[in-house]
Amino acid sequence: MATSRRGKPFADYHPGPPARQPALAVVVNYNSGDRLGTLLDVLEPEVRQVVVVDNASRDGSQEPAKGRERTTLIQNDKNRGFAAAVNQGAQQAVTDQDDWIVLVNDDAHVRPGEMTELLRDVPSDVAVVAAMQVNFQDKPLSESGGYDPSILRYLVWSLVPVALHYRFGPWVSRPFPKGDAELDWVSGAMLGIRRGPYFELGMLDEKYWMYVEDVDFCRKARKAGYRVFHRSSVHLIHEVAAGDRERRILSGLRSVESLALDFRGWRLRALGLVLGLGYVLRAGFARRATERALARTCLHHCVELMKGRFPERHLPPDADPGRSKGGKPVTASGS
Repeated sequence: MATSRRGKPFADYHPGPPARQPALAVVVNYNSGDRLGTLLDVLEPEVRQVVVVDNASRDGSQEPAKGRERTTLIQNDKNRGFAAAVNQGAQQAVTDQDDWIVLVNDDAHVRPGEMTELLRDVPSDVAVVAAMQVNFQDKPLSESGGYDPSILRYLVWSLVPVALHYRFGPWVSRPFPKGDAELDWVSGAMLGIRRGPYFELGMLDEKYWMYVEDVDFCRKARKAGYRVFHRSSVHLIHEVAAGDRERRILSGLRSVESLALDFRGWRLRALGLVLGLGYVLRAGFARRATERALARTCLHHCVELMKGRFPERHLPPDADPGRSKGGKPVTASGS
């Protein structure tokens, strides 16, 4: 359920009343189960139009997008990945009426009013704005955004628990930002981008098949003189952060595969060394079994990086790599 919340943690969280925004919502769907219909019910009253780009789902999860007045379905016969599908949807569905293009993941739990709050009174020099991600207990998550990735920041990640990073690691940490805060990058789980900068800056870079495209776009926006906002008044649950074991591990592998594209030469080897150190420590000492399993699985990628090579990319069997870059694609189950 796209709007489900558990227990009492959200008792004091009340987004404002929904109002239609001059925005196009882009949802990339892939085998999302029964989530999509509820998500569209929430989004449609608050945007001009929703476009669902279905990446060759096999479970029929795209069916709720059919026959809706404010939703357009684009059906791909291959899984094009996230960045390429978002660009496809934006190019085909955006109009001059849209001030914003809002990316919404198919596993985002969105409440009525949250889209309206996300886009409310955003300063004109802010090109990118995103929700604060929280868990089912309404606790902020570091996945919300962070700081421009570097070897030093990942060294902090390797040696210091994320909760103690302050502003020295690659992700936000305690104390979490309050109100509207500028960050280097924010997550694409629910991400608003002004229409002008989106196209002026070349849309999302399709060299990333999945993950890190949000970091890259925010970097381009900041270089062009725009600001990037993390809006803590919107509390978004993104299911991948609480997903099952296999999904979390696959997500971690793909994140490393995409992150590596931003590092070349000695920096690629250094990245492998630093990440490897962090994963060795987590494989032995992480509290959760899933985190230990993820660390052990990612260590092979780190070895490849230390050799100066991009690791093999874990793509689903129906993937279309398109313009994406990196190591040799290998078949992986899951989305």
